[in-house]
Parts: sequence; C-alpha cells; structure tokens
Amino acid sequence: MATRIPQEFIDEVTSKTNIVDVISKYVQLKKSGKNLFGLCPFHEERTPSFSVAEDKQIFHCFSCGRGGNVFKFIMEMENKSFPEAVIEVAQMGNIPVPDQYEAKNNQYQNSDSQTLLRMYADAAKLYSHILMKTENGSNALKYLRNRQLDDDLIQTFGIGYAPNNNNLLLQFFKDRDIKEDILRKSGLFAQNEAGELFDRFRDRVMIPITDESGNIIAFSGRILDKEASTAKYLNSPETEIFNKGKTLFNLNNAKKEIREKGNVILFEGFMDVISAYKAGVTNGVASMGTSLTDQQLYVLSRLTNQINICYDGDDPGVEATYRALTQLTDERFTYGVISIPDKKDPDEFIKSEGSEKFQNLANSVQTPISFILNYFKRNYNLNNEHDQLEFLNQSLKEIVKLQSPVEVDMYVGKVADEMNVSKDAINKELDALRRQISIQKPANNYKDVQQHALEKVTSSVRPKYDRLEKSERYLLYWAINFPEIRINLKGDGFKFVHQNYQRIFDSLLSFAEQNDAAEEINISDFMNILDDDDKNLLAELEMMNMPVEYNDQEIDDYMNNIKNSGLESQLSDINQQLKKAAMVGDNKLQLELTQQLIKVRRILSN
Repeated sequence: MATRIPQEFIDEVTSKTNIVDVISKYVQLKKSGKNLFGLCPFHEERTPSFSVAEDKQIFHCFSCGRGGNVFKFIMEMENKSFPEAVIEVAQMGNIPVPDQYEAKNNQYQNSDSQTLLRMYADAAKLYSHILMKTENGSNALKYLRNRQLDDDLIQTFGIGYAPNNNNLLLQFFKDRDIKEDILRKSGLFAQNEAGELFDRFRDRVMIPITDESGNIIAFSGRILDKEASTAKYLNSPETEIFNKGKTLFNLNNAKKEIREKGNVILFEGFMDVISAYKAGVTNGVASMGTSLTDQQLYVLSRLTNQINICYDGDDPGVEATYRALTQLTDERFTYGVISIPDKKDPDEFIKSEGSEKFQNLANSVQTPISFILNYFKRNYNLNNEHDQLEFLNQSLKEIVKLQSPVEVDMYVGKVADEMNVSKDAINKELDALRRQISIQKPANNYKDVQQHALEKVTSSVRPKYDRLEKSERYLLYWAINFPEIRINLKGDGFKFVHQNYQRIFDSLLSFAEQNDAAEEINISDFMNILDDDDKNLLAELEMMNMPVEYNDQEIDDYMNNIKNSGLESQLSDINQQLKKAAMVGDNKLQLELTQQLIKVRRILSN
C-alpha cells in the first residue's frame, strides 16, 4: 500500500509546477489578454472558451464550467485520484517521488475502469517479459530484429509477445482473484461455444494501444505465421476503457512533437508509425483502421491545425489518400500529403533510403489540390478527348474550392499545360462553374450558416444572476482575495444565502486558520481542500473580470443586499397576496397587507 502523501510534498510539487506547462501537453494555448485560451479538452467546441490564469495557477472553462488547479486538471483528464494526480504532476516536472508515496498497481480494487487499466498494464508487462526474457519469445524477437526494431524502440512502444497458449493470461488473472464478469468484459479473452473463456491473443506480437495520457487500453496483435489463415492483425474489441473512434495510436508519445512542429502526420498502420519514429519522425499517429472521426479530429485540433497524410505509395495507398482528402473537410485544419515514391510504404522507404531521406520527405508536403490533380491525371488518358473533358471537369471542381487567386492561377496554368489549351479557355470554364455554384450555394449552406451563427451566439452566453447572487459572488471574491474582508465577515457572523457560497466561505475560514489568516490566500492551494463542484465555482469566481481594488461602500452594499434578501422575498410575497385580495374584493385584508408592506419598505429604506 502507498503511504499517504504529506502536505509538504504536495506544497513542493505545487511550488515547482507551472500549470501552463502541464495543460499545454493537452491543449494548444494562445495568449489573450492576461490569460491563455484554448479549446476545452472536456467537451467539443469550435470557439475557445477554456482559460488558464498563470498568475493564479488555475483553469476554467466558460462553457462547461469545469475549473480547478493543476491537480484537478490531471484528475479530470486522466480519471485519477488526488494522490495519483499529485504523483503524475511530480513526474511530469521530474520531481523525485519517494517510493512510499507511489501506489502499487497490484491492488485490483476501486472502479471497473481502474481495474481494467491495471489489468492491461499487467498484461503488457507479462507480454514484454515473455518477449525479452524467455525462450517462448525468441521467434517474435527475431521477427522484430529483422524489421530493425532495437531494444530501445521495443521498450518505447511496450511491444511484447503472446505465446500460443489458450489460458496463459487467463490463469495469470485468475491467480489474482479477478472476478469472472470483469474477465469477460475486459476484451482480453474470447469464449468458445460452451461459454468457456480463453486468451484472445495467441502467437502474436503485441503492440499496446494507449490513451492520450499513456494508459494502456487495448492491444493490436500481429500474427507471426504468414501462412496462417487467420487475420494478419487482431485488435482488442471496444470496452469500457477503449473506444476506437476516440483513440489515436501513439498520440501520447507524439503530442509534444505535434505541438512543437505545428503538424501531425497520419499514417495507415501502427508499424509505419513505429518505423517513422525510429527514423526521427516522431509526430506521427494512426487511427484504428477507419477514417478520422469527429472525436479524433477534436483531440488533434487541441494540438495543431495541420494534418499531413502519409499512406503507402502503391495503388491502394494512393486510393486511400484520395478518399481521406475527400472526407477531411473540417475547416479547423489545413491538409497536406506526403507521397512515398516507387510505390513503397513508409517502412520500405526508410529501409531502402535511410532515415535522413525520410525526414526530408516528411518535410516535402504536397498541397491537397496538387495531389488530387496528379491523382486525376493517372486515372485518365489525356490523349483521349473524352478523358480530357472528364479530367478538366474533375479538376475544375477542385480548383474552384481554392480561396487564393495565386493558387487558382497556378493550378489553372498546370491544367492548361496538361491539356495543351489556353489559360483563358480554362478560366472561362471556371467562371461558368462559379456561377452555377453561386446559384445553388444559399440553399445548400443555409443550415451551416444558421448553425455557425448559433454557435457564435451561444458561445458568448453567460448565466444571468439576480441582485442577491451577484452580491454574493462579488463579496465572496473580495473575501477570498483580501484578508481584512473575510476577517470582518467572520467577526460579524455573516452568512451567505446560497449554500454553495456559504460552503466555500466556511472552507476559506478553515483554510485561513490553518495558515496565516492575515496573509493572502494561494488559490491553487485552497482548491485542494474543496470538492469538485466547489472547485469549479471557485475557478469561475476567480476568472471574473474584477477591478484590482475594492471600496468600502461597495462591500457594504453587497452585505446589505444579502442581509435584506429575506425582506425582499417577504416584500414580493406581500405584493402577491395584495393582488389576490384585490381580485376577491377583501378590503380588510388589503388594509392589513398594505400596513405590512409599508413596514417592510421602511426597514429596507433604512
């Protein structure tokens, strides 16, 4: 069992950590005013509403409301407990973590998701041990060596080997008392007609698939026997922790390079990613055998706005590249193509030409229109008049999408040269196509325009608070940031009306007593003692656009508004009763209520 982490170590990690450095590993942040903004990692959005205040070491999303300090961010992003988040942040900052604080992964408890994550981590360790340390793994290791994967690369990607044994892994987990229902939904086992479990992966090189945080959530197993009738690759089924549409292979390793290089390279297969990584191209990812989903695109949009496709150079690879370009229409990105010559795949090119040439190739990015025009050219016989016209029609449909006049002129010139006709003739055809599109465009795009307008409006919507709640929010903000105000409020026995504000105020007084009550509060430290809802609310309050200083009259007004809130409610009730009394003609009741109304108003005015 792990020893409880002392406050001194938490304080050390906090003092040595910049929340911007941690969040930047997950979100592309840009400076706007005194804070930094980016797309929220907790929900999909097109307008950045996720803000990081470096001076206060907190984050807040103005859209979904999540907020907190660096530990809360890691807890939310990686589904970790508070102690686990502290250790994670420490490791990110290369802060030594004493062994007694580290949680041991052999304790299968807590939620099913946590159990599955530990199971996959232990399975990966077992497969790695079999590959590197046993005779059973010798053939698999020889296969990897032949593919020029050295020990460092094998370790980086956690590659292992599942031997041809029906119940090796099954017995491994039964010995650790894993429940039957967890085994069945883990995705690590299949079942026969009798319902009996057996190892899903057998006689396969095992490539772990991780989430964005580096947790192993699935496997891809490659068969060793080329003559076998079974599938070359076998991937884990979807589980509670693995969703193919959300997962990108190697994202955890690649995201730092993606941010630094300003682009991501999309490969077809996992081995292509690994080979490219070995060759020094470390910003590559691969999808789970399908085109990029909206969820995967959103994850990438937080890191970069440039996607470069690097598929195989053979005919199927070229066809796949063209399909990908036609499907990738998300306007948050610009796209490019890295074409592998001589019909080779990336791994073959690296082996034959070397790492340096592949690095140069990775920097030689074609525009989508350039690739597409070449694709059309190879599919049509330009010595045939019918094919010439088809080539022209298809090419113009792509050129008309371009926004830059320079690009349009350049590619019109290329098409004219290919067809041996004048640019004027091509431009006339292009103008005719533009007119045709302009007639159709309003009807086709009305919904998109409306949706964009709606997103723009809703992204700027802020909650509306009545006078009472505004007073509570502002007063609590000043109490948090100025010791003299919270001391005065405590001395007066002041109470907030809404429980969430009172709860934070009580926690504030307790936190201040444990520290120096006369000193300013460290917001990030204060958040560590709050629950999730209160962390979100505190981050929201701290992100309000407030002046640097308060004035005494302002504080008095807030306090009076809150103290008198009961009288205002009473005033509203009396007015409602007066209306009802007037409707039924009860003069006596009207007189009594009017006297009460005058009395309450007099108290309020004083």
